[in-house]
Amino acid sequence: ARDFVGRLLADAGQSLPGIESPQLLDPLSERELEILSLISAGLSNKELAGRLSLTVGTVKWHLNNIYSKLAVRSRTQAVAKARELGLV
Repeated sequence: ARDFVGRLLADAGQSLPGIESPQLLDPLSERELEILSLISAGLSNKELAGRLSLTVGTVKWHLNNIYSKLAVRSRTQAVAKARELGLV
């Protein structure tokens, strides 16, 4: 999973950040980083579920964890905050 995210970021001309970020009290998991990368590419919950072999409910659960850890309320805010922190 981390290799996949690394390839996505490399293709975008960015490097893969460490899992832990000094700006986050609770660092994002590898799966959360993977989902964050894919939502930044515009994938829907259904598309994420299909690509990652998860249920839509599990995707929503991961998204809620991401929102909580980034202190945001939406996908758009999550992507903006992740870019600000250098996570995507």
